[in-house]
Amino acid sequence: MISDNVQSLFRFEPEEDRDFVRDKIQFLYIGGSIGIASSITMTIIEITRNELFRVIPSLLFSIIAPVLLFSLSRKTESYKKILTGFAGLILCQQILGAFISFNEVLMIVWYPVFPLTYFFLLGYQRALLWNAAAIVGIVSGYFCFPFFNHIPPVSFPIFLSSVFAYCVAMLLAWYHYRVIHTYQSRLKREALIDSLTGALVRKAGLGELSRLMAQNDRDQNMELFVALMDIDNFKIINDQDGHQSGDQVLVLVAEAVHRTIRKDDLFVRLGGEEFLLLLPGQSFDTAYLISEDLRRRIEQEVIRPDGSAVTVSIGLTRYRPKETLGSLLHRADNLMYRAKKFGKNRICWQEHGRVDVFLPAPSQITVPEIP
Repeated sequence: MISDNVQSLFRFEPEEDRDFVRDKIQFLYIGGSIGIASSITMTIIEITRNELFRVIPSLLFSIIAPVLLFSLSRKTESYKKILTGFAGLILCQQILGAFISFNEVLMIVWYPVFPLTYFFLLGYQRALLWNAAAIVGIVSGYFCFPFFNHIPPVSFPIFLSSVFAYCVAMLLAWYHYRVIHTYQSRLKREALIDSLTGALVRKAGLGELSRLMAQNDRDQNMELFVALMDIDNFKIINDQDGHQSGDQVLVLVAEAVHRTIRKDDLFVRLGGEEFLLLLPGQSFDTAYLISEDLRRRIEQEVIRPDGSAVTVSIGLTRYRPKETLGSLLHRADNLMYRAKKFGKNRICWQEHGRVDVFLPAPSQITVPEIP
């Protein structure tokens, strides 16, 4: 029952709120600082052992990681790209280490930590692929190590045990982050979508309307219409037919809306039997035709138990650049009540300062302008 435009909100990972992003960035500063300190320590150890070529992996991290953390402090909005940069740095460090340091047991002590790092940085879907790439690089490095260094690597049982430990840590982390992702998606859906109608809830819908208004202010060639729709005589339906029948009417009306609106339109339940359609990027004629098609479809398809038709009254208006959200909704609400005043089951619209009421019949009534 959920339309494609609303469903598209859930095709990606749940949007992270500001508090979560702030905490994640703070944790990255802490973890990154520990990683830099560890890399500097490893660099000093390798230098004291006069094995300068083995300094490369740790030196690489200790040089580039501070740059990434500094970039993060300057461009917080680009933090996801910086997280990917950290993941790429760690992957390079892993593979380089496998090719030049696989005779040291010390190198593989960190292996169980790497999978957790990728999942923290990249999320459970991308991290699985990055971990698979890391395993391929580690295995390749182990078997190529003797050819590049002319010495044997660590024993095969130790190597195999470390790879198994890596895989177990990867699978556990994948399962853990996948469960978190599933529940995040479920919670987001429950927070944004009305379970009865499949419409956006009021808070989420008005947030989308604010976003579209700001977009219209930046590009005033993009028209934005809103249609405020109310089910006629809904209290009578509830009183006479029962609340279960009332809920069924809401469901059928919502299904009609989902079948009528376009992919880029949005459907919002403001509360009770009142709904809001957001119709961006189209002319008045198109916005009216969508509204009229919806009005007619509901009248024809939504039938009460006694055989009478369910109807809706709609107030249709255009967003005026720079006006407030309250002003826009107030005007749409006034237009919707005008439609009810003139007999219900019709559309009252405002265009260029004139207010008109479209009747179910071909006739049309012009009424005085409203603010």
